[in-house]
Amino acid sequence: MIRPDIENQNPFNERYDGEIECPWCKSRNTHVISPFGGTVSEVSMQCGDCKSTFGWMKWQGKLPDSE
Repeated sequence: MIRPDIENQNPFNERYDGEIECPWCKSRNTHVISPFGGTVSEVSMQCGDCKSTFGWMKWQGKLPDSE
């Protein structure tokens, strides 16, 4: 798993870990791997199930509504 030291990434981990759905397998077993992706408005994530990495745009609004 590609996960650097996460101590300096709180509050990103607290807010986004397990809340963002993987676009490839739809799992919510996702983790922040970097608070910034290709741009400062993107969080880099990794899925714990399919191991894919993906970006999630912070400015898309709030976290997904819980069902």
